[in-house]
Amino acid sequence: MSAKKRDTSKKRESILDAAEAAFVNDGYDNASMDRIAEIADASKRTVYNHFPSKEALFKAVLDRLVEETHSLTQVQYDSSRPLPDQLRDFSRAKTEIANNPKWMAIIRVTTAVFISHPDLAKDAMANSEDKNESLVKWLKAATADGRLEVPDPELTAVAFWGMVSGAFFWPAVFMGPMKTSEARALENELIEMFLSHYGG
Repeated sequence: MSAKKRDTSKKRESILDAAEAAFVNDGYDNASMDRIAEIADASKRTVYNHFPSKEALFKAVLDRLVEETHSLTQVQYDSSRPLPDQLRDFSRAKTEIANNPKWMAIIRVTTAVFISHPDLAKDAMANSEDKNESLVKWLKAATADGRLEVPDPELTAVAFWGMVSGAFFWPAVFMGPMKTSEARALENELIEMFLSHYGG
């Protein structure tokens, strides 16, 4: 019984791999379930048994991307470490994503899909996890420790991710990642600005 479950999981992953390839190479609108089944070396029925529609399959691809990148933002507050180093751990989650060709290929497709299919974007975002949770906890811990003064951690987390995404993530979507030396200099500037505002 357990072996059968493992085989099912492997087949599901192979379908997701095939869907990623089809979406990246053909675009969302042109990718068909028939083509995805062909790439996955599976029958069309098998694909539909796992995913009832192309929309559901696309959402599953996005969910997997979120799972793969989620660990990058899980930074635990450490009272013994300098605050700039800990904030760099958060900001480098964005640069690591920007430097991963596989992830960026899916993100570029997703950006185009969300523009042309706003309802799909709304559903996907509504079902996604709160990406700010780890940073909110970190900000609360740093404030409780007297090293920061952050009256509204939720708002500050949104502001921090907006700043970092605007610097490293969205430019990379359209123009590719910036040089490491340039990224480090900009990162230091943003963190210094952040700490000058919220420093305890």
